[in-house]
Amino acid sequence: MKVNSLFSATEHHPVVITPDGDASLQALHDYLGNNEDQVQQLLLRHGGILFRGFGVDGAEGFRGSAERLGARPFDYVGGNSPRSRVSADVYTSTEYPASEVISLHNEMSYLPSWPRRLFFYSLIPAASGGQTSLANSGDVLRALPEEIRAKFRDKKVNYIRNFQTEIPLGKNWQTTYQTRDRAEVESIVADQGSVCHWGAKDALRVSTRCEAFATHPQTGEEVWFNQAEQWHPSALNPAIRGMFEQALGVGNLPHECEYGDGEPIEENVLIEIRRALNTSKLLFDWQRNDLLMIDNILMMHGRESFKGERKTLAYLSAT
Repeated sequence: MKVNSLFSATEHHPVVITPDGDASLQALHDYLGNNEDQVQQLLLRHGGILFRGFGVDGAEGFRGSAERLGARPFDYVGGNSPRSRVSADVYTSTEYPASEVISLHNEMSYLPSWPRRLFFYSLIPAASGGQTSLANSGDVLRALPEEIRAKFRDKKVNYIRNFQTEIPLGKNWQTTYQTRDRAEVESIVADQGSVCHWGAKDALRVSTRCEAFATHPQTGEEVWFNQAEQWHPSALNPAIRGMFEQALGVGNLPHECEYGDGEPIEENVLIEIRRALNTSKLLFDWQRNDLLMIDNILMMHGRESFKGERKTLAYLSAT
């Protein structure tokens, strides 16, 4: 197999592995079985590996390859992104509209427990756009002013979810927590380190206080690890934000975000965070049957807007 830089020769950016001869799915599985330690070290060094040019061929080939890489399914109860199950442990990556950009984030960093690795598979690449954006989480942290880092380290982040019933927006709580039983929801929320409050007509408000940073258990590196800017209402188009806030009231949008002590996050701070994310963003164009593995702590991901049909599958791994 050939190992090359996916973006540049930068040591901590993802690499691409391609066949050096046999490109069959079995050849890929044999390689993974014989080079487990080498692949793991590449992931720790670069944060992500793209396997390109192999006959992965569909959801089952994708799942089998992820499992050969040591993947074990992560429970998505409480997950925020709209997804549909394709087969056992394999989901659509997201069902957000094609016109929208999903900003860089670490998967499920709005909860105290999250998947360690993510696997993505391109079943049908978009006609244009649709890249899965990537950014090294350490690059983002280093790009932020020290005063912002210090404030988030001290105050942490509080994520707020408002599940409205009068004006339903996004996933409802029944789909999010995979139950219609209010008592079971309360138990799940408590187990996830969150607190909840029921409103009128089954409306639900859930708050979760999380760290803004993570330290990788193997490399010891501290990185930016949160979704503060993505959950903050300022991430919305101003006209749409105004319309929703007029209908629901300020502070009642489906996603809200504040400092962990309840103070609002300043707009100028969010501008700086978005600047750091954009300057750290890496883009590659998907090819059919590409399989991407990323370390969820070391590598942030997002999605660009696109045109044409796009089918990307995802496997969230607990290991």
